[in-house]
Amino acid sequence: MKNSVILPSALQLCVDDIGWFFGRDDRLNGRPSRTGIPRKHHPLDYEILNDLGKAIDQKIMCPICLAEWDKDNILRGKPGFTYEPDTWDCASVIDMPSAQKCFENIEKSDYIELAIHGNLHGNYDENGRQITEMEYFEYKNGSKLLTTQSEDEILYRLDIFKQLYNSWGFTKQIRSFCAPNGIPKHLTNEDLLPLAKALRKHGVKYWTSRWKKTVCDTVFYDGIVYMEKNVNFGVPWDAYDFDPEYMKDFAKEGDEVIGDVLGMHWPNFLHFQPENNYKALGGWVKYFKKQSEIFGLMLSKDIEFSSIQHVYRRFSKLSFSDNKITIDLTDALNKPTDCLNGQFYISIKNGITPVSIVGGMIEPYETHNEFKTYKITHTSDIVEITTK
Repeated sequence: MKNSVILPSALQLCVDDIGWFFGRDDRLNGRPSRTGIPRKHHPLDYEILNDLGKAIDQKIMCPICLAEWDKDNILRGKPGFTYEPDTWDCASVIDMPSAQKCFENIEKSDYIELAIHGNLHGNYDENGRQITEMEYFEYKNGSKLLTTQSEDEILYRLDIFKQLYNSWGFTKQIRSFCAPNGIPKHLTNEDLLPLAKALRKHGVKYWTSRWKKTVCDTVFYDGIVYMEKNVNFGVPWDAYDFDPEYMKDFAKEGDEVIGDVLGMHWPNFLHFQPENNYKALGGWVKYFKKQSEIFGLMLSKDIEFSSIQHVYRRFSKLSFSDNKITIDLTDALNKPTDCLNGQFYISIKNGITPVSIVGGMIEPYETHNEFKTYKITHTSDIVEITTK
């Protein structure tokens, strides 16, 4: 029975770097990499994300950069934020009708869940020279290794982000974060405490990034759940006109370690001609439906759903005896997070059927070709399922 029962990973799509109006990579000029697509972004670039989310019934996590939304030149005179600290004039270059339509497409979407990414996706010195594209990190005391900015410095950056956000009247509640360009690999859990504390003060509960370069990892920070982002799919960050037929599977049955967050970049879902964005939509839907048929995976509803299932699946213990499945939730329930809601999911292969449960309630959730997934609402730290 051991190989026929699993607490699946709830696969969550994270699409980094939405929000730019100009796509071109400008690093040669000491400016941001943006999305890397050599054109301006279009309102249709948001519609494709909405329609993909709708088709797979998932709120897509979308970390957003807001500096190019600065219609009031809020960033002018603020060293550290831009490559033109004294003369910053974003207001004169914004195409306001297009920007307004982009705003409306984000706001009305039930499937675009905004997350904090950054302002201009980088840290700049007082003269506008780019120090790093890792916005919340800096070099100190002549060190050649990046370190986390102070909590006050990060809070200031997040306050400015929120000011830009509010200047447009965005109403979506932001509860998640993804660091631009990931997190320096050499930093420890303790090194990131200033960032975690600042994020918590801005309402963040869920955090995903590339950091430890593993498929899966978990850290708990004062109620925030950190999950490692998996980006090992062979798709360049700036690839557009991409055919999802060539996308690698997120996992395969029997993998000892399975991640939760599929990290992609906005242009991967776009075409050079915005009106052609929809050409690959059917292929992307097919890809995600295929992932849901892999034993050990399910599709998440949103980043909260994925995080909750992540904690239960990583820190619960399954054991088997005759026709019984025992799930010990003790370790999961003792983790320092308030996100758990008393519900988790279990997948059981065809030929094994739950007939009774002690310590909770069980109900069918999804039926797949080779297995069924059930939702369990537990009332005890130990759940016991009898099967036939």
